[in-house]
Amino acid sequence: MLTIKLNQMQFHSHIGFYKEERVIGQDIVINITLNLKDVSLDTLAKDDLNNTINYGQVYQIASEVVAKKDTKLVETVASLICKHIWDQFEDKLEHVTVAIQKKGLPIDGVLDNAEVEVSI
Repeated sequence: MLTIKLNQMQFHSHIGFYKEERVIGQDIVINITLNLKDVSLDTLAKDDLNNTINYGQVYQIASEVVAKKDTKLVETVASLICKHIWDQFEDKLEHVTVAIQKKGLPIDGVLDNAEVEVSI
């Protein structure tokens, strides 16, 4: 199995349940794991981008979903990223996992982040 991971993609978002979060925004970190359907070593040895998935396109999908200003829940953002990736690359994918860490939470306590993970 071929696994591709895009790690620690950082964005400033305006995701949040509270109005202040949507106005001020906060930083989020996104990790995406793509498990491709059976890809042989011979196929990979052909050195052809068509036999895999273009990382830039996956990053662009994540960036476009995060840029939308009408989403309140990080869970929704993760599911939308997951769905858009699946829709674009379904013929090549076995599984997609999107994990988002939300930093700067409006919680009275000490924690680095909250993380949600969505898989198809």
